[in-house]
Amino acid sequence: MRELKKVIEEADVVLQVLDARDPLGCRSFDVEQRVLAAGKRIVLVLNKIDLIPTELVDKWLVFLKQEFPTVAFKASTQNQKQRMGMAESGRTDASGCVGADALMGLLKNYSRSHDIKKAVTVGVSFFDLWT
Repeated sequence: MRELKKVIEEADVVLQVLDARDPLGCRSFDVEQRVLAAGKRIVLVLNKIDLIPTELVDKWLVFLKQEFPTVAFKASTQNQKQRMGMAESGRTDASGCVGADALMGLLKNYSRSHDIKKAVTVGVSFFDLWT
């Protein structure tokens, strides 16, 4: 708990990484409340989008964006063609990272809109149910 408080104190923005296979199951509403109470910003990162169908990704994005800015993300660089999802739909290159540019753009916009002259400090929160 002490480490969480320290991260929230030092961060300008906290990324909450959600597994696209079960975004609500790995979402921490307690962390969100603490971040908001500290006056900080939250960005949801919907990770592993290549492991679920494209239609589901789109629906989750619409749902999650009602509360916080949300970025669809695929961090893995492994070839996932044998699995359903983004790679099969032609929406992205199966071996590359997806969402990094959108996330960086969002963080840059935050920096500009809050007139932050230094680097934006980002904290990361995640809970992986699938490990």
